[in-house]
Amino acid sequence: MRRTYRVVIFILLASLVLISGCIGSGPTSTGAGQTTSETPSETGTTESTSTGGVTDTNTETTTTTGTITETVTQTSTETSTETVTATPTPNGSVQLDEDGLPVCTDDMDEDSGCEDNETIEGSGPGFSLPEDVVLNITLQPVLKLVPISAPNLNYVGPLSSMADVPGERNIIEWVSLITSSTEPGKSVALTLHFRNESLLGEYIHMPFIMDPVTGKKVTYEPTVMRLSEGKEFGKRWEVHIYGGISQGSFTLYEVTGNGLVKLQEGKVTLRGSSASFSIENFSSIFPEKTYMSVEAVPMSSKLQTFNYPSKESFVIKAMEGRIDYYTSDFFGIDGEPVSIRAMSSDYDLTLEFYLTEDDWLPFTGFIDSSDDGTADWILEVREGNYELKDSSGSVFREGNVTVEDTQLGKKVSLRIENFYSLVPWRKFRFWMTNWIDRFPAKSNLWVDASEGMNIEKDVDRYLVVVVEDVFVKENGDYAEGEIQLSSWAYGMTWPDGKVYPINHSSLYTFGYPVGHWVEAEDNSRLLYHDEMATGSLGYAFINGYPLLAMPMDDAEKYKIIVLETAGWDRDEPGSYVTKTAGFLTDFAVGMATGEIGTVADYAYRGAVWMNWLATGQSGDELWGSVFNWLAGAEPDGIGDAVYVLHPNEADFTRGYRVTAESKDGNMRVTYVIYEVEVPRLLRYNNLKAELLSVEFTKDTEIGDDEYYYYARACAGFESLGETEGLHNVEVEVLVPSGYAYSYPVSSSEGPTFNRQPCSAQKIFHKHIGGDKLSLKPDLAMLERDDARIPFLYMEYSGWEEDAGKWGNDDDPMGSVGITIVFDDDYFDWDVTSGIPSKYWSLDFDVCGVSGGCSKVWFGLDVRSD
Repeated sequence: MRRTYRVVIFILLASLVLISGCIGSGPTSTGAGQTTSETPSETGTTESTSTGGVTDTNTETTTTTGTITETVTQTSTETSTETVTATPTPNGSVQLDEDGLPVCTDDMDEDSGCEDNETIEGSGPGFSLPEDVVLNITLQPVLKLVPISAPNLNYVGPLSSMADVPGERNIIEWVSLITSSTEPGKSVALTLHFRNESLLGEYIHMPFIMDPVTGKKVTYEPTVMRLSEGKEFGKRWEVHIYGGISQGSFTLYEVTGNGLVKLQEGKVTLRGSSASFSIENFSSIFPEKTYMSVEAVPMSSKLQTFNYPSKESFVIKAMEGRIDYYTSDFFGIDGEPVSIRAMSSDYDLTLEFYLTEDDWLPFTGFIDSSDDGTADWILEVREGNYELKDSSGSVFREGNVTVEDTQLGKKVSLRIENFYSLVPWRKFRFWMTNWIDRFPAKSNLWVDASEGMNIEKDVDRYLVVVVEDVFVKENGDYAEGEIQLSSWAYGMTWPDGKVYPINHSSLYTFGYPVGHWVEAEDNSRLLYHDEMATGSLGYAFINGYPLLAMPMDDAEKYKIIVLETAGWDRDEPGSYVTKTAGFLTDFAVGMATGEIGTVADYAYRGAVWMNWLATGQSGDELWGSVFNWLAGAEPDGIGDAVYVLHPNEADFTRGYRVTAESKDGNMRVTYVIYEVEVPRLLRYNNLKAELLSVEFTKDTEIGDDEYYYYARACAGFESLGETEGLHNVEVEVLVPSGYAYSYPVSSSEGPTFNRQPCSAQKIFHKHIGGDKLSLKPDLAMLERDDARIPFLYMEYSGWEEDAGKWGNDDDPMGSVGITIVFDDDYFDWDVTSGIPSKYWSLDFDVCGVSGGCSKVWFGLDVRSD
């Protein structure tokens, strides 16, 4: 009997053990030999222990105020036996999701326990294991999960958001909004968060203090939050905000034609460096979309009033609990079929394209965010949707596209969410194409959303002046005149209503021709002239030589810019060797001062400077080196033509041709004036100006002759130094930058070139004998690895050294000088690249007045490697 009792006791104990293993908190198999146990605690802490190669610990703590008693009993029992075996290939790769579970592939069933997640490289939810990792795993799930209906949860917490202004966090760092989710927009709390408590106290200050000395009340202006409908004549409101020791106050006003009407007032909570207040019945007072900005007024006179944001405004959507920074800009080019509006919030970019031609949809946009001229992001826009891809073709953003007809054309709108996480510096270059045409056709756009929103052409702007034509009636000689030209330009400004002090710009100088002179008859042009090259940027070049290339921002600082060209006929060598520059300094500065003086009774007169010009007085060595192309002769004046330009009173984007005559009418000068837009990406291009070939085709005598020639290429201006100008003011002198050449000179290798600065005096040379010579110099006159310059000038003049037809001097074989303006309209643009290019070679047939002729080939190459 005792043995039977013992057996019964053993059976009961075994039954209890089996029952305790089936219910309660026992272990649960998760497949693949993995065992997990969970133990909940009353403090809200869940501990999870996993065996089988994966360990995960998750801790949450929740604190609730109040007493809630609730009892829920739910029992669910299901028994299922199922065996599935999946054996991957020996070298296969298994992807795991963030929970450590395998991700479904083409040959795996979701019922096998894997998770069907799509992986996108760089942005997807999963990741790929390295190829050298080999996993051989057999999946054997033994339980089938029962789907549970999602609970119906209603969010009852607050709706809130915050916004800041990129680049503007020195005083106010951010603003925020909070409202109830059950009654959104009924009560809206707004917060201004300052950089520190000291700034909060300065700008959210008391309305007044009592002066302890006089006993008078000293009042202060409040910081004002301005709200509006965003329309020019829409409703407007103001919130006047004051601080205090522990709390402040605010008053809400509506701005009417009769002044401010009080609508509401309340308390301002001051906590740390934040000031908060609540406006009741917000949505019944303000529109669905409300524009907001802040004018912060300091208590101390040492600080300045500032606007936040400095450009544009915040947008409040109280019913959604949202506040966003909003800024926009619009850009279009006359005659082009596309215009664009861009709008930015904190992180999103909204684009609106207005298309006047139907073939511009679909289109592709290119975004260069690394500032190298190549597309980092490609925006493919179709009717209905868009995709934003990186340069490898991976999709990073996609969304809807809306199309509607407007007065500006077909409006194509899209929003790229979280765009500025891809371009955090908020600046990028943009162009687009329909694969037939390009917009902009001859430029790129630069979009800057770092401080507000600004869209403009991606260019540097210069005021460029070219001496395009010079005509003389009498050459100053009994035969051909030997004429040299000098031109200079400078800006001047002075305080309004005063004549002093006068501020001068740098002095730009240019002399023509290099090395020698122009032999000219009466009633003749002094420069090479092509009727097609009188100023059109669509032509290969412009006649003449450059005189001025001043950044537009600098040019607009001056009331006037003086352009001046003087001509001399040099006969015999004289004492006028080093005096040229000095009198030109005095003359250039003094002439303009004299013109002002005729109105203001200023002490200087133009006649004084004209006398110095005629006599060659007031010279110095530095200015002699500036104008050292004047070969050192006491000259006869041919004329002096002055034009006074007002840079702020005209639009020079389309170019102007203006004419100035000398006082006696003997010399007429035509100036071409441009606002040149130089593409910034030219800095990635190499520039080469070449003298490809020279042929002496006709001479003035029988038999062989002794030939030589000059050539030069100049790109922009460079500083030569400073010299003393009017009233002992130091004036910077700018000369053309580049190189001048003469050919030939002798060397151990035979005839070669002599190279000097672009503004050199006489350049030493010898000669080469022959009858009709054909030379192939292939000379790179100027090479640069940065083509971001406003102009390029190329010049050639050929000569024979023997006794000429008109006396004991050298005979000209023809000359040419041309200017290429590096405007964006001049270059060739590819639809897939932001970097422009240009290449050509041109030949010029030129002759001198004594009968000699030559032919010269120039080459221009502006391309990247």
